[in-house]
Amino acid sequence: MIRKWARKLVWPYRLFFAQQRREGYAAQAVSWVLAVLRSGRPTIRSTRQGAHALDGASDLAVLVTFDTAGRVHDYLIHQMDALTQAGRTVILVSNSPVFPEREQEKAAAHCALVAWRRNHGYDFGAWRDGLMLAPDYDRLDSVIFANDSVYGPFQPLRPMLDRMSPDEADVWGLTDSWDTCWHLQSYFILYHRRALQHRDVRTMWREWKHVNSKSWVIRNREIGLTGLIHKAGLRCAALFPYRNLVQGFASEASEILAMKDHGLTQSERNLIESMLNLANASAPMNPTHFFWDRLILDGFPFLKRDVLASNPIGMSRLFEWERFVRSVSDYDTAMVDRHLRAVLKHRVV
Repeated sequence: MIRKWARKLVWPYRLFFAQQRREGYAAQAVSWVLAVLRSGRPTIRSTRQGAHALDGASDLAVLVTFDTAGRVHDYLIHQMDALTQAGRTVILVSNSPVFPEREQEKAAAHCALVAWRRNHGYDFGAWRDGLMLAPDYDRLDSVIFANDSVYGPFQPLRPMLDRMSPDEADVWGLTDSWDTCWHLQSYFILYHRRALQHRDVRTMWREWKHVNSKSWVIRNREIGLTGLIHKAGLRCAALFPYRNLVQGFASEASEILAMKDHGLTQSERNLIESMLNLANASAPMNPTHFFWDRLILDGFPFLKRDVLASNPIGMSRLFEWERFVRSVSDYDTAMVDRHLRAVLKHRVV
């Protein structure tokens, strides 16, 4: 009898104590309960009609932005224009704590709808709420979910989108990650009609909970969403697969390290050796951080903002980012400079 009750106590113990020490699951559980209690309360503060038509849209892009001052930066306007030129009807959703009238007007000139919402559920919550603003969900053939965490695109998007065929996959990401388990990275995801209209996906939108826990969102949305899509029998693919990137790097790195007179500094050699050790150990690396330069040269249209803003892996010679971009594109890199000057402190890039 005692053993029976002990077994019943194992799950609550793991949830509120053991797992709390490891990943903060207790806090996640509390955030989820609060999200359930808050269900039904509106998150959209206001909407503003944009310069482009939203009615009749069949190929949508929901672009999410966050800025502490509610600014609409030049690089974000470029991203909206690039999506429009690629045949997408753009809904811009701002999670910013403030959103001045002048900034809303600036954004409205480059999209079909501007929505300002309370930042519940982070980007994933904003993507869901933005999608629900589409006047006719059943008409949608495709939806791109994107955010402002990248600079670019450095090339027109239409040729790349044409490669993301519904014949090969129902949901496409640009890059994938093996951190925790295999999943598509969320900063740019394309859903085709078969995924959008699938019963399980529609149920997910309908029963969505705006959970204000970053760790919960990462576990259940950033990582877990790919698993949900697979479980529904839908196909996922990455346009720039991690395995291809790491294999190309490992081959090139081995050759470079074997050359004694390659002109590498000791710190550069140490970084390459560290990355090669991770590759050999099959330890996952974030491709947008570790292989940002290789990706750009391979036609990847973006550069993650945090690569320049925080250099999370200590990449050497990061100040050469502009040379890499200009080698493949006529993108106005001054837009990046202006944004970095507005947001960075104690760093030079």
